Amino acid sequence: MDDFDIEDFDIKNDLKINKYKLDEECLTHASTYNRYAEMATKSKTELTKVKDKLALVTAERNITIRKQIAESGSKVTEKMIESYIEVDSEVLKVKKELREIEEVNATFNAMLESFDHRKSELDNLVKLYCAGYFSVVGKKETSTETTEKDIRKNLNKKAKKGKE
Repeated sequence: MDDFDIEDFDIKNDLKINKYKLDEECLTHASTYNRYAEMATKSKTELTKVKDKLALVTAERNITIRKQIAESGSKVTEKMIESYIEVDSEVLKVKKELREIEEVNATFNAMLESFDHRKSELDNLVKLYCAGYFSVVGKKETSTETTEKDIRKNLNKKAKKGKE
């Protein structure tokens, strides 16, 4: 489970898009997506392994419990065996492990979906950029901060015109 430490990933930052650096965003998108895809694949493999481990531990505990009950001379019922298995510490430990890897796997799969949306956003922003949507008419670019303010003013003007 140590291989799947979500804290090693800067999820919020990885999903952000800087519309002023679309070239860099487009170039890094695939490698960042691939990093999450690899972890989703590894976590799915680990999930399968833990499910197999749970089945094995459950079967082993089932056999052991049946022997113990039979040796004590008590009557063996399926419900009794199921109850013993449900509270068995080894089974509970593996079930906890299974829940943890299921959560990790779900997180990485959700991230892949988010990256698909991010790709669509990048595509749309590039189309807007190519159409001149972010251009500032009549001003020289003096600084990034000034340019960003000018773009916001321009966008606000366009938004006001759209409402009229």
